[in-house]
Formats: sequence, structure tokens, C-alpha cells
Amino acid sequence: MFKVKLYQVLLLFTLFCCVVSTSKKVSPNNDKYQIMQRSSILFGLTVISRPDMVSQNCYTQLQEVQKAMLKQQPWAMKMYDSSGFKEPGFILGNGMWLGNRDTCNAVKTAVNLQLSAHIQHKMKPKLLTDTAPFPTDYRVVNLWHNSTWQMDPLYIFYEPRISIGLCLPSACTVAEIGQLMAAYVEDDLFVSNDVYDMRMRVESVKDLKLRSGFYSRPSLIIFIGCWLLTLLLTFLAFWQRTKRTSETVEVVANGTKSTNDHLNSTRKTSIQSFYNRFIVCFDVQKNWELLFPTDPSAASVGTEAFPAVNGLRFYGAMVVVLFHLLCCSYLASSNKAAHYKLTSNVGNFDIFVDLFFTMSGFLQTYHFFRNTKTIKTMRKGGFMKNAKTLFTHILHRLIRLGPLYFISICLADAGWLLMDDISVFHFSHRLYANCEQYWWRSALFIQNFFKHDDLCLFWTWSSACDMQFYIFSTILLFIYVKHPKAGKALTLATVVANLIYTSYIGITMNYKYSFETTVALFTELYMNSLSRVLAYVIGGVAGWFFVQNQQKQLYANFFQNQSLQEYLGCSAIICFITINFAKISEGYSVVFYVAILIVQRVIFSSSVCLLIFANAAGSVKWFFGLLENPLFKKFNQITYAMFLLHPVPMGLLASLNNIGRYSSPYNLAIDYISICTILFFFSTIFSLFFEVPYKNISKMLVQHPKSKTN
Repeated sequence: MFKVKLYQVLLLFTLFCCVVSTSKKVSPNNDKYQIMQRSSILFGLTVISRPDMVSQNCYTQLQEVQKAMLKQQPWAMKMYDSSGFKEPGFILGNGMWLGNRDTCNAVKTAVNLQLSAHIQHKMKPKLLTDTAPFPTDYRVVNLWHNSTWQMDPLYIFYEPRISIGLCLPSACTVAEIGQLMAAYVEDDLFVSNDVYDMRMRVESVKDLKLRSGFYSRPSLIIFIGCWLLTLLLTFLAFWQRTKRTSETVEVVANGTKSTNDHLNSTRKTSIQSFYNRFIVCFDVQKNWELLFPTDPSAASVGTEAFPAVNGLRFYGAMVVVLFHLLCCSYLASSNKAAHYKLTSNVGNFDIFVDLFFTMSGFLQTYHFFRNTKTIKTMRKGGFMKNAKTLFTHILHRLIRLGPLYFISICLADAGWLLMDDISVFHFSHRLYANCEQYWWRSALFIQNFFKHDDLCLFWTWSSACDMQFYIFSTILLFIYVKHPKAGKALTLATVVANLIYTSYIGITMNYKYSFETTVALFTELYMNSLSRVLAYVIGGVAGWFFVQNQQKQLYANFFQNQSLQEYLGCSAIICFITINFAKISEGYSVVFYVAILIVQRVIFSSSVCLLIFANAAGSVKWFFGLLENPLFKKFNQITYAMFLLHPVPMGLLASLNNIGRYSSPYNLAIDYISICTILFFFSTIFSLFFEVPYKNISKMLVQHPKSKTN
């Protein structure tokens, strides 16, 4: 009798355990299951996965994640919490549903906070230490969407995407995640798909790891090779300097005439040796003195008559850095509407970039006509001799500017690939892909002849314009020296061609005064050489006008009239500021906006020239006092390196974050100061090793060694 009762008790206990265990399994019709299925993208992927879609390991681990999430196990809840949901702000442009990468890392590695065991905490005991029973990784899925419920203003090098961060088993490959996500967005599981009519489509999946072959990329190898070669040459220059110093010490110590004569002969031979003179060009100590001279007058060689040009150039460079910071950080902005307003309000960049072209045209013509010896030689020389001189001018410019330009291409190519691979953000403009195909366009300085979407280094279109203007204006100046009337006719024809082109493009493509129109017409109106040449011509004519007064005093009444220069200087300052920040209301015709664009360009470039005239006349001292500050003269030496390098630290600032950044004037100011500090440091290094040495080489090739006489 006792055995029968015990058997019944055991049977009842077994049935009870089965009932309890069954009650813990969540049915697909359960409320929790339905809520998680409709709200969590990660949970939805575990639901939609099938053995025929993914590998067996991936499927098994996804089902394990689903069960653990329903049972609210700590490691699974961390996966749930770290994966992206729909973030607020979708209508105003926020498509970054990135979740939290650090929480996903806590799924595979315990978080050690060194908490005290004697202090009571309300969190679950294994919340920080519980890890998944299999490896996990954080991935980002980028999707197109066709929702009409999100703003889509045109922005330079940006296309709207939805980026979703997911904490998934490492067994699931990138291809399998893409396949699962494609099935998920086509299903009706995701509730936001219905609410916002997104109609999403998978574009790519990122595992945030460097792709294979990165370290064998040609641009990276060339970049490292150039640095190693430059450091070797620098070491040789240092060794040569040390050797000369030791010889000098020996002479002083011996004090003998024979040793002194021997040293003089050795030095003479050394100076005349091309090899030694080449190595000396890489002397860091000498180059540092050239880069940051202690003599204030040495910092403004070539601009002694108008020292404020250095300040104007530096001011322009700082504004360009600010504008490009706004452009580069837009992809990581969580409040894109506010960011777009900041970019639109920073100034009229359709006009502002003419500052550099105007000054370049002015300085080129000014220096050309000051060199009376070369002009006389050209007038007497024939076609072949002048062509050789022209080629020499262009070659020396390439020697001075080329090395830093080409090393910047290599750095940007490798750097942008690195950033795109490891960043959670989507880079619409894949600079490295363009450099693979179109690097030769940048190398030949013709990249602005093609679509801006194909640019290798998108910010170097102005370098291409400047090189083209330099070559064209040099040819024009050579023609002017031999045939003045023909030179003037060609100059006038260039101005007419610019006006016709600008008017035609503006009217046919519906130009309007707005930042969005600037982006839409970037290829045709913003970076096209024919559209920009007017500023260079105005600067060149002003430079010729200035030299004519210096050499022949033909316009003395204009340049020496202090009252007139004071008035024109003040008027130029007003025009310079007003044109940059004035807003033109909507509602006018396209012809009106095009006419205003042309008038603004003419007035702005003319105001820059008038500012240079006023500075040379010593007028408006209250304004030029700041621009003539020695600090600007020093930093002016590294503006070229700043221009070439500045987007790289900006891209790093945006790409190394794991969440979107809130855009505000205060945050922008902090980022701007940080970027400028980093930029000054690296620009100094790159100028010291890749700009100043090649300027020395250019001078060395021009200057023949002179024999010394005692």
C-alpha cells in the first residue's frame, strides 16, 4: 500500500513540473512576444530567421538569443538594449538608430567597475558580469528608404540613410545579416514601416573591421615610403650639419692657417656639389627658421608693400575650415535641421572663395611685372625661348606645391578608407573609391572639369582652378609682354566668356540664392574654372594697375590721395562684410538672382583689391592693425598645408564617435577650436618636411652657385 502511494506522489510531482515548465515557455501569441517582435529589430530578426536562410550555427544562436530575451537573462537583455530602435527625430532627418556599441561589447566581455561588495545595489547581480555563451559582434546595417515623412534638403556629399546598430552572434556573417534584414523590412513585423511608409531596402552591412588588403593599399605604401625617404634625407642633412659644426670647432681649436685654408676649400667643394646642396634643403633647423622666422620682415617676403595680405589669407583659411567642419560633421549630426541652418547662415560661400582667386591673381601679376629683367628677356626672346621660360615657371610651381599635394592625396585616400571601415556612420561620398579610379585627375589638376561626385579630394577643386589660372595667366602675361593689344583682347574675351557662361548656366539651371542651389550647381557653377576666372582676372588687373603706379607713377593721384584711399578702404570693408552675410529674399526671377550673383562677384573681388590698395597706402589702420599682426604672418606660412589636410581630422572627429552628435553653436565652437589646434600642429609638421624642403629645391635650381671671393 505504501509503494502505491509513493508512485502516485512521484507521478503527480512529475506532472506538476511539466505544467510549470510549459507555463514558462512564451507562445508566439503571448503579449510579450508580440510587443518585442514589433518593436525590437533584433528580436524581429530572430523571429524571421530560418535554417534555409542562414547557417546552422547562426540560426541556432539566434533562437537561443530569442529564448534568453524572453526569459530576460542578463546577457540577452544587454543584446536587446544595445541594438538599435527607431530614434526620435526621424521627420527632421535623424536616421541614426545605432543603439549602443559599448553595451554590445559588455555582452562578450564582463564590465569590471570595481564596485564595493559592502554597498547595496538594486541592479541584478549578474547584470555587469554575465556574458553570452557564444561570441557576439556589433554590426551596422545601412538602408535606403522612400518615406515622404522625412525632410531631405540637398546637402553636399550627403545622402540620407537609416543606419541600424545590431548586437548579433559572430556566427552570422555580413551576407547573412543583409539577407535577414532584407526579409525583415519586406515583412510587416516592423511597426515603423507602416507608420512612416518607409519602404526600406538594404544597401550595405558593416562589421566595423578593416577590410583585407588595407595595409597593401598603394596610397598607404606610398605615404609611408615618402615619410621614410624624407626622414632619411633629414637625417643626412642633420649629419652634414653636425659634420660642418665639428669641422668649425676643430678650426677654432687649432687656429692654424693651413687648416683654415683646407676648411675653406672643403666648404667651397661642398657648396658646389649638387648632392650636398640637395641634402641641405632638408635641414630641419634651417627649414624651421624659414617657416617661422624670428625676423618679422622675413615672414612677409613678397608682400612688403601690403602686409595685410597675410592676415586676409589666414582669415580666409580659417573660414574655409569652419565651413568644411560643418560639411564633414553633418553625417554624424543627430539634429540635422539645426545643423543645416548653421551651414546656411555661416556666409555666402558662392562668393567668399573668390577671395583666394583674387589675391592669387593680384600677387602673380604683381610679382611678374616687378621682375623687369625677365620681361626684357622675354621681349627680346623668340617663341621657343619664351616657351622654355613658361615651362620652367610651371615646373618650379609644381616642385614647390606638388609634393605636399600628392602626399595629402595618399593620406586622404587611406584615411577615408580607414574611417569608413571602422565608423558606425555611413559615408555617402566614398573618397577612396573615387581616388582608385580618378587619382590621375587630381594629379593633373583637372578634377574640376568633371562631376563633383567623382572628386578624389573634394576640397581640392580650388587647387585645380588655381593651377589652371596660373598657367593661363602666365601665357596671357607672356603674350601681353610681346603683344600688348592681343593680351588685352584675350583678357577682355575671358571676362566676356565668364559672364556668358555664368548667365547661361544660372538661367538654364534655375539658379536661386540659397545653399541648396549651391549644392545642386556645384559642378557647373561653384567649381568650374570658367565660372571662377573673373575673380582671378580682376585681381590680375589690379596687380598690373598697382605695379604701373610703383614703377611709372602713372596713377599717383589715385594711390597717394590719403582721403580717397581712406574712403575706398572703408567702403571696401563694408562691401566685403555685407556681401558675405547679406540675405536676399525669395520671390524674384531667376534672371534677377543671376544678375545679383555676377554683381556680387565683381564687387567682392574689387573690394579685396581696394583693401590691398588701402593697406599699401597706409590707410584704415584701425582695420589692418589686426591683419598685420606678426602672429598671422607666422601662421600664414602653413596655410597651404592647413588647406590640404584639414578635412582629415574633421572626418576622424565625426567617425570615431559611436553615437550622433548634437549640433549647436557652442558645440561647433568647441569642435572648431579643437580642430584648429590639431590642424596647426600637423600642418607645421607636414610643411616642415614636405613643403619648405621643396621650396628650397626650387630656389636651388634657379640660383646658380656663385664663386666666393675673399
